[in-house]
Amino acid sequence: MKLSRKVMQPRMFFLFNDALLYTTPVQSGMYKLNNMLSLAGMKVKKPTQEAYQNELNIESVERSFILSASSATERDEWLEAISKSIEEYTKKRITFNPSKSLEEADPEKQEEDSPLGSKAPIWIPDTRATMCMICTSEFTLTWRRHHCRACGKIVCQACSSNKHGLDYMKNQPARVCDHCFRELQKQDNQCTPKSGSPVNHKSPSSALSTVLQSIPSGRKQKKIPAALKEVSANTEDSTMSGYLHRSKGSKKPWKHLWFVIKNKVLYTYAASEDVAALESQPLLGFTVSEVKGENSESRVFHLLHKNTLFYIFKADDPQSAQK
Repeated sequence: MKLSRKVMQPRMFFLFNDALLYTTPVQSGMYKLNNMLSLAGMKVKKPTQEAYQNELNIESVERSFILSASSATERDEWLEAISKSIEEYTKKRITFNPSKSLEEADPEKQEEDSPLGSKAPIWIPDTRATMCMICTSEFTLTWRRHHCRACGKIVCQACSSNKHGLDYMKNQPARVCDHCFRELQKQDNQCTPKSGSPVNHKSPSSALSTVLQSIPSGRKQKKIPAALKEVSANTEDSTMSGYLHRSKGSKKPWKHLWFVIKNKVLYTYAASEDVAALESQPLLGFTVSEVKGENSESRVFHLLHKNTLFYIFKADDPQSAQK
C-alpha cells in the first residue's frame, strides 16, 4: 500500500536488479506502470517513530513516498531486499566506472552532496500535521494545507507563496516554503555560469510574494508559549513516542493524541508531525497504575499524582500499553 497525502492507496511494486517498478492494479489482473525508478541514488529506510512500524520510506530522484506493508515482518523483508539490490547495483556501476569509488557512489554520501531541489521529497501525509510547520497557524476548512515541493513539509499559503524551479522537476516552477525559497536563492547565487550572471530559477510569481503576504488572511494563529515549541512531535531523541487515547476522567470523552516523553516530561500533540505541543507535563512525582480488564492483558492505564487520578490512557493494543 502506498500512503498518499490523504489516504492509503493499493499499489504493486516490482523489484529488479536496476530499477523499482511502481504500478497500479487494474482490471483483468493487469498493472498500469506509474514510474520506473532507478536504483541509482535511491535510499530506503524505516521511519523514526515506532508508531509507524509497518511503513517504509523510499527516496529517489524521480519520486519519493511512504509505503505501508501488511506487517512489520513484511516491511523488513522489503527493506532488506531493496537495500541489497541498491548495494549490488552500486557495486556494478563502480565496476564499469573505475574512476568512481564506493564512497562516492554511496547513496548516503550522495544525499549529503545533493543540493536542495535535486531529488523529490517525501510528502508528509495531511493527517499528520494540524498546523503549519513554519508559523504554527492552525489548518481549517478555509486555511488549507500546502506541501513544499522542495522539502515535503506541510505549510500554509502565507508561508509558501513563492515558486521556484526545481531540478528534479526539470526546472518547472513549483510551490516552495519560505525556508526552502531562501536556500534555493542562495544556491542560485552560488551557481554562476560562464556569462557571469547568476542562474535564475525564480518564477514571476515570486516577485508578488511580498504583496500577497501583506494581504489580510484567514489564518487562525494562537500565541504558543516557547516551552511548547522546544520539542517537536517527530523528535528523534525521545524516550518514547506514539498515539494514545486520553481521557481526563471516567465520564470525560476520549481524545486520540500523539505523546512524546523526553527528559522526564510528557508532551501532548494533536498529530505526529506538529512542531508545537498542546501541553507539557513534568512526570516527577507521578505514578502509573495498570487497569485490569476482563482479559488478562489490559490496554488501559492511569496516570496518578499522590494517588489522585490525573489522566486515563488507552492504547491500541496490550503490547503498546505495556511499553
